[in-house]
Amino acid sequence: MSSLLRAAVVGDPVAHSLSPRLFGLWAKARGRELAYEPLKVTAAAFSETLSYARADGPWLGWNVTAPHKERAAQLADECDPSVDQPGAANVLLFVDGRVLAHNTDVQGFLDSLAAAGAPSFGIRAAVLGAGGAAAAAVAALRRAGAAEVAVYNRGAERAQALSRRFGVSAGTLSDAAAELSAFDLIVNATSAGFAETSPLRAGTAFRPDSWAVDLGYRPKETPFLAQARAGGARTLGGLGMLVRQAALTWRLFFGETLPEDAVAAALADLEAVP
Repeated sequence: MSSLLRAAVVGDPVAHSLSPRLFGLWAKARGRELAYEPLKVTAAAFSETLSYARADGPWLGWNVTAPHKERAAQLADECDPSVDQPGAANVLLFVDGRVLAHNTDVQGFLDSLAAAGAPSFGIRAAVLGAGGAAAAAVAALRRAGAAEVAVYNRGAERAQALSRRFGVSAGTLSDAAAELSAFDLIVNATSAGFAETSPLRAGTAFRPDSWAVDLGYRPKETPFLAQARAGGARTLGGLGMLVRQAALTWRLFFGETLPEDAVAAALADLEAVP
């Protein structure tokens, strides 16, 4: 019997994802036979695709990206406690015909901040966006002991939903442009980078001693990060979070904790990708 295992990153869009390269690097280095593929699935087709995968048999697991993280949590047969607070899952495991949901985004985000020397405890933080990635960032900052967290989104209704869930303040992106200079950490959890735009209007002021973090990583220097850097903020792209959450996913897939040198080598490899 073949020992080849199948996994995928599932989202829309997904062609930009570096997850196949990342898991391929680790599989080769660790002697694992793993076929890891990008799988583009629209929001309308996600439920049906998951049902097919549940019955298909050979899947080890999926990494789930936008726009499916909240739906993945809803459709799973069982949710790990890591899913409870963000209400979103970025990992689905297929075990004996059942789908088990996990969230490694929350801890991966905190690990990436710590590795970069960015603060999380006692700070004032703003999160831009209101989807699954934003929920993970808010959950992480609340867990880390941020003194204040505010959520800003293009549509006020979704921001207010996160506000009610986490007990944080909420506003629109227009509000954010006038208020960001009050924050120590600003997290872009929108998909604006894919469209090569910033979620903030030109001229938005960043405090020079603040941190600006983009959860996106394609392009590596997103318009949001360029805007923040021009305003004097320290910046952190999304590759660190990608690698840190993936290392936690690897442990879920294989029961193996990757050594720090394997994590660092993978990050260095991805940073060299144009």
